[in-house]
Amino acid sequence: MRYGIYVPSFGSSLGDPSVLVSLAVEAEAAGWDGFFLWDHVVVPGESVVSDVWVTLGAVAARTSRVLLGPLVTSLGRRRPWKVALEASTLQRLSGGRLVLGVGAGVPQDYSPFGERGSRAEAMSEGVGLVRALLSGAEVEHHGALFDVSGVRFAPVEVPIWVGGIWPRSSPFRAAEHAAGVVPATFGREGLVVLSPADAARLKADFVASGGPADGDVVLWGGGVLPEAGEYEAAGVTWMLTDGGAQGLDELRAFVAAGPPRSGA
Repeated sequence: MRYGIYVPSFGSSLGDPSVLVSLAVEAEAAGWDGFFLWDHVVVPGESVVSDVWVTLGAVAARTSRVLLGPLVTSLGRRRPWKVALEASTLQRLSGGRLVLGVGAGVPQDYSPFGERGSRAEAMSEGVGLVRALLSGAEVEHHGALFDVSGVRFAPVEVPIWVGGIWPRSSPFRAAEHAAGVVPATFGREGLVVLSPADAARLKADFVASGGPADGDVVLWGGGVLPEAGEYEAAGVTWMLTDGGAQGLDELRAFVAAGPPRSGA
Protein backbone atom coordinates (compact mmCIF):
# COMPACT_ATOMS: atom_id res chain seq x y z
CA MET A 1 0.00 0.00 0.00
CA ARG A 2 1.15 3.51 -0.82
CA TYR A 3 -0.02 6.61 1.01
CA GLY A 4 -0.41 10.12 -0.32
CA ILE A 5 -1.36 13.57 0.87
CA TYR A 6 -4.29 14.99 -1.13
CA VAL A 7 -5.25 18.61 -0.50
CA PRO A 8 -7.23 21.39 -2.17
CA SER A 9 -5.37 24.31 -3.71
CA PHE A 10 -7.70 27.05 -2.53
CA GLY A 11 -8.84 28.74 0.67
CA SER A 12 -7.31 31.28 2.99
CA SER A 13 -4.11 29.28 3.59
CA LEU A 14 -3.97 26.44 1.06
CA GLY A 15 -4.61 28.90 -1.74
CA ASP A 16 -1.04 30.11 -1.33
CA PRO A 17 1.21 28.17 -3.73
CA SER A 18 4.24 28.61 -1.49
CA VAL A 19 2.32 26.90 1.35
CA LEU A 20 1.44 23.99 -0.93
CA VAL A 21 5.06 23.59 -2.01
CA SER A 22 6.23 23.61 1.60
CA LEU A 23 3.66 20.94 2.46
CA ALA A 24 4.97 18.76 -0.38
CA VAL A 25 8.53 19.12 0.93
CA GLU A 26 7.37 18.20 4.44
CA ALA A 27 5.39 15.22 3.11
CA GLU A 28 8.44 13.84 1.33
CA ALA A 29 10.59 14.27 4.43
CA ALA A 30 7.97 12.45 6.55
CA GLY A 31 7.89 9.42 4.25
CA TRP A 32 4.65 9.94 2.32
CA ASP A 33 4.63 8.34 -1.14
CA GLY A 34 2.70 11.01 -3.03
CA PHE A 35 1.47 14.59 -3.00
CA PHE A 36 -1.61 15.42 -5.05
CA LEU A 37 -3.72 18.54 -5.56
CA TRP A 38 -7.32 19.21 -6.46
CA ASP A 39 -7.68 21.03 -9.78
CA HIS A 40 -10.51 23.60 -9.93
CA VAL A 41 -10.75 27.08 -11.37
CA VAL A 42 -13.97 28.02 -9.53
CA VAL A 43 -14.82 27.13 -5.93
CA PRO A 44 -18.06 28.59 -4.52
CA GLY A 45 -17.35 30.84 -1.56
CA GLU A 46 -13.57 30.69 -2.01
CA SER A 47 -10.97 32.77 -3.81
CA VAL A 48 -8.87 30.64 -6.14
CA VAL A 49 -5.26 31.81 -6.19
CA SER A 50 -3.07 28.92 -7.28
CA ASP A 51 -2.81 27.39 -10.72
CA VAL A 52 -2.31 23.71 -9.96
CA TRP A 53 0.08 23.01 -12.85
CA VAL A 54 2.39 25.90 -12.06
CA THR A 55 2.37 24.90 -8.39
CA LEU A 56 3.21 21.28 -9.25
CA GLY A 57 6.16 22.52 -11.30
CA ALA A 58 7.51 24.14 -8.15
CA VAL A 59 6.78 20.97 -6.17
CA ALA A 60 8.76 18.96 -8.72
CA ALA A 61 11.72 21.32 -8.35
CA ARG A 62 11.71 21.12 -4.54
CA THR A 63 11.22 17.36 -4.12
CA SER A 64 12.98 14.28 -5.46
CA ARG A 65 11.02 11.19 -4.44
CA VAL A 66 7.26 11.67 -3.99
CA LEU A 67 4.87 11.07 -6.85
CA LEU A 68 2.82 14.13 -7.69
CA GLY A 69 -0.03 15.24 -9.88
CA PRO A 70 -3.43 16.87 -10.31
CA LEU A 71 -6.48 14.91 -9.15
CA VAL A 72 -8.28 15.48 -11.30
CA THR A 73 -7.81 17.68 -14.35
CA SER A 74 -10.96 18.03 -16.40
CA LEU A 75 -10.45 17.28 -20.09
CA GLY A 76 -13.75 18.99 -20.79
CA ARG A 77 -12.44 22.44 -19.92
CA ARG A 78 -8.85 21.90 -21.06
CA ARG A 79 -7.58 21.25 -24.56
CA PRO A 80 -6.05 17.74 -24.61
CA TRP A 81 -2.99 18.91 -26.55
CA LYS A 82 -2.32 21.58 -23.92
CA VAL A 83 -2.69 19.01 -21.15
CA ALA A 84 -0.36 16.64 -23.01
CA LEU A 85 2.33 19.29 -23.41
CA GLU A 86 2.07 20.36 -19.77
CA ALA A 87 2.22 16.74 -18.64
CA SER A 88 5.25 16.11 -20.84
CA THR A 89 7.02 19.12 -19.35
CA LEU A 90 6.16 18.23 -15.76
CA GLN A 91 7.18 14.61 -16.22
CA ARG A 92 10.62 15.72 -17.35
CA LEU A 93 10.96 18.33 -14.60
CA SER A 94 10.02 15.75 -11.96
CA GLY A 95 12.27 12.99 -13.26
CA GLY A 96 9.32 10.71 -14.06
CA ARG A 97 7.22 11.25 -10.92
CA LEU A 98 4.04 12.66 -12.50
CA VAL A 99 0.72 10.83 -12.36
CA LEU A 100 -1.91 12.54 -14.51
CA GLY A 101 -5.35 12.41 -12.94
CA VAL A 102 -8.18 13.15 -15.37
CA GLY A 103 -11.94 13.31 -15.07
CA ALA A 104 -15.09 14.81 -16.50
CA GLY A 105 -15.01 17.72 -14.06
CA VAL A 106 -17.81 19.45 -12.19
CA PRO A 107 -20.35 22.07 -13.38
CA GLN A 108 -18.87 24.84 -11.20
CA ASP A 109 -15.78 24.90 -13.44
CA TYR A 110 -17.88 25.38 -16.59
CA SER A 111 -21.08 27.30 -16.04
CA PRO A 112 -19.55 30.66 -14.98
CA PHE A 113 -17.77 30.83 -18.34
CA GLY A 114 -20.62 29.72 -20.59
CA GLU A 115 -18.97 26.38 -21.33
CA ARG A 116 -21.31 23.73 -22.72
CA GLY A 117 -21.17 20.23 -24.11
CA SER A 118 -20.76 16.73 -22.77
CA ARG A 119 -18.08 16.61 -20.09
CA ALA A 120 -18.06 12.80 -20.04
CA GLU A 121 -17.64 12.62 -23.82
CA ALA A 122 -14.80 15.14 -23.68
CA MET A 123 -13.03 13.01 -21.09
CA SER A 124 -13.51 9.78 -23.02
CA GLU A 125 -12.18 11.15 -26.28
CA GLY A 126 -9.64 13.42 -24.63
CA VAL A 127 -7.83 10.67 -22.73
CA GLY A 128 -7.15 8.73 -25.91
CA LEU A 129 -5.91 11.87 -27.61
CA VAL A 130 -3.59 12.75 -24.71
CA ARG A 131 -2.15 9.23 -24.80
CA ALA A 132 -1.60 9.47 -28.55
CA LEU A 133 0.15 12.83 -28.26
CA LEU A 134 2.46 11.55 -25.50
CA SER A 135 3.40 8.47 -27.55
CA GLY A 136 5.72 10.43 -29.85
CA ALA A 137 3.86 9.29 -32.98
CA GLU A 138 2.43 11.71 -35.49
CA VAL A 139 -1.20 12.11 -34.49
CA GLU A 140 -4.14 11.96 -36.85
CA HIS A 141 -7.30 12.14 -34.77
CA HIS A 142 -10.74 12.92 -36.15
CA GLY A 143 -13.29 12.49 -33.39
CA ALA A 144 -16.65 13.84 -32.36
CA LEU A 145 -15.14 16.74 -30.41
CA PHE A 146 -11.48 17.05 -31.41
CA ASP A 147 -9.78 17.15 -34.79
CA VAL A 148 -5.98 16.93 -34.80
CA SER A 149 -3.82 16.42 -37.86
CA GLY A 150 -0.06 16.01 -38.30
CA VAL A 151 0.97 16.87 -34.72
CA ARG A 152 3.98 15.20 -33.11
CA PHE A 153 5.25 15.69 -29.56
CA ALA A 154 8.36 14.11 -28.05
CA PRO A 155 7.55 10.73 -26.47
CA VAL A 156 7.22 10.44 -22.70
CA GLU A 157 5.53 7.90 -20.44
CA VAL A 158 2.85 9.41 -18.19
CA PRO A 159 0.57 7.11 -16.18
CA ILE A 160 -3.06 8.24 -16.19
CA TRP A 161 -5.57 7.75 -13.39
CA VAL A 162 -9.22 8.29 -14.33
CA GLY A 163 -11.56 9.73 -11.74
CA GLY A 164 -15.31 9.66 -11.39
CA ILE A 165 -18.24 8.79 -9.17
CA TRP A 166 -18.64 5.06 -8.60
CA PRO A 167 -20.75 2.99 -9.31
CA ARG A 168 -21.58 5.23 -12.26
CA SER A 169 -19.90 4.29 -15.53
CA SER A 170 -17.92 7.52 -15.93
CA PRO A 171 -14.75 6.33 -14.13
CA PHE A 172 -14.47 3.51 -16.63
CA ARG A 173 -15.15 5.25 -19.95
CA ALA A 174 -11.42 5.69 -20.48
CA ALA A 175 -10.23 2.55 -18.67
CA GLU A 176 -8.41 1.19 -21.71
CA HIS A 177 -6.17 4.28 -21.68
CA ALA A 178 -5.62 4.36 -17.91
CA ALA A 179 -3.12 2.97 -15.43
CA GLY A 180 -5.51 3.37 -12.53
CA VAL A 181 -8.86 4.59 -11.24
CA VAL A 182 -9.71 7.17 -8.55
CA PRO A 183 -13.33 6.68 -7.50
CA ALA A 184 -15.45 9.05 -5.47
CA THR A 185 -18.35 7.47 -3.59
CA PHE A 186 -20.99 9.46 -1.75
CA GLY A 187 -23.41 8.54 1.01
CA ARG A 188 -26.08 10.54 2.82
CA GLU A 189 -23.50 12.60 4.67
CA GLY A 190 -21.10 13.15 1.80
CA LEU A 191 -17.94 11.38 0.70
CA VAL A 192 -17.47 7.86 2.03
CA VAL A 193 -14.55 5.44 1.71
CA LEU A 194 -15.42 2.22 -0.09
CA SER A 195 -15.57 -1.01 1.86
CA PRO A 196 -13.02 -3.69 0.89
CA ALA A 197 -15.80 -5.65 -0.84
CA ASP A 198 -16.88 -2.62 -2.88
CA ALA A 199 -13.25 -1.87 -3.70
CA ALA A 200 -12.86 -5.39 -5.08
CA ARG A 201 -15.99 -4.90 -7.22
CA LEU A 202 -14.67 -1.57 -8.47
CA LYS A 203 -11.36 -3.19 -9.43
CA ALA A 204 -13.23 -5.91 -11.31
CA ASP A 205 -15.33 -3.28 -13.13
CA PHE A 206 -12.19 -1.37 -14.07
CA VAL A 207 -10.47 -4.42 -15.50
CA ALA A 208 -13.64 -5.52 -17.32
CA SER A 209 -13.79 -2.08 -18.96
CA GLY A 210 -10.27 -2.45 -20.37
CA GLY A 211 -8.07 -1.37 -17.49
CA PRO A 212 -4.89 -3.31 -16.68
CA ALA A 213 -5.16 -6.20 -14.22
CA ASP A 214 -2.24 -4.71 -12.25
CA GLY A 215 -3.62 -1.16 -12.42
CA ASP A 216 -3.88 1.18 -9.45
CA VAL A 217 -7.04 1.50 -7.38
CA VAL A 218 -6.82 4.73 -5.43
CA LEU A 219 -9.09 5.49 -2.47
CA TRP A 220 -9.34 8.91 -0.88
CA GLY A 221 -11.07 10.68 1.96
CA GLY A 222 -10.48 12.79 5.03
CA GLY A 223 -10.05 11.54 8.55
CA VAL A 224 -8.34 8.39 9.80
CA LEU A 225 -7.33 5.95 7.10
CA PRO A 226 -8.71 2.40 7.42
CA GLU A 227 -6.43 -0.57 8.02
CA ALA A 228 -4.69 -1.58 4.82
CA GLY A 229 -4.86 -5.38 5.02
CA GLU A 230 -8.31 -6.13 3.56
CA TYR A 231 -7.95 -3.30 1.06
CA GLU A 232 -4.66 -4.64 -0.24
CA ALA A 233 -6.33 -8.02 -0.73
CA ALA A 234 -9.10 -6.26 -2.66
CA GLY A 235 -6.59 -4.70 -5.06
CA VAL A 236 -6.32 -1.20 -3.57
CA THR A 237 -2.83 0.21 -4.12
CA TRP A 238 -3.09 3.80 -2.84
CA MET A 239 -4.83 5.63 -0.02
CA LEU A 240 -4.97 9.43 -0.14
CA THR A 241 -6.01 11.74 2.68
CA ASP A 242 -5.66 15.13 4.31
CA GLY A 243 -6.23 13.55 7.71
CA GLY A 244 -9.43 15.49 8.20
CA ALA A 245 -7.26 18.38 9.36
CA GLN A 246 -8.98 21.60 10.38
CA GLY A 247 -6.61 24.40 9.48
CA LEU A 248 -3.05 24.61 8.25
CA ASP A 249 -1.32 23.95 11.58
CA GLU A 250 -3.27 20.74 12.10
CA LEU A 251 -2.54 19.67 8.53
CA ARG A 252 1.18 20.28 8.97
CA ALA A 253 1.15 18.17 12.14
CA PHE A 254 -0.68 15.36 10.34
CA VAL A 255 1.77 15.45 7.42
CA ALA A 256 4.78 15.49 9.75
CA ALA A 257 3.52 12.37 11.56
CA GLY A 258 4.00 10.37 8.36
CA PRO A 259 1.88 7.65 6.77
CA PRO A 260 0.40 4.75 8.80
CA ARG A 261 2.84 2.05 7.75
CA SER A 262 2.07 -1.50 8.82
CA GLY A 263 3.79 -2.34 12.08
CA ALA A 264 4.58 1.31 12.84
